[in-house]
Amino acid sequence: MCWIEALKTECEQHGQAEISRRIGYSKAVISQVLNGKYSNGNIERVRERVEGALLGKTVDCPMLGDITLDVCQSHQNRKFSVTNPMRVQMYRSCRSGCPHSSLCKGE
Repeated sequence: MCWIEALKTECEQHGQAEISRRIGYSKAVISQVLNGKYSNGNIERVRERVEGALLGKTVDCPMLGDITLDVCQSHQNRKFSVTNPMRVQMYRSCRSGCPHSSLCKGE
């Protein structure tokens, strides 16, 4: 199933507010994507969130093993913090050549 079709189906079943919460994007972004008018942001990041949160697509994280794409993206977006050693390792791993990181691709 195409990720946009999955997004549409889930929105019809659960509503845009619930799907917005699950994928971490606003209802406005979801509406723009569904109507083919999303041009102000990175559509690939929205796709990754949908594929991870709604379709269960996973990647093999060098630190955590199999995780969904949306979880991978969440780790990439976290700011540096020394709150615990694992978080420091994740921050560094996401920025030092992880094949799944969009940060290493210049995005």
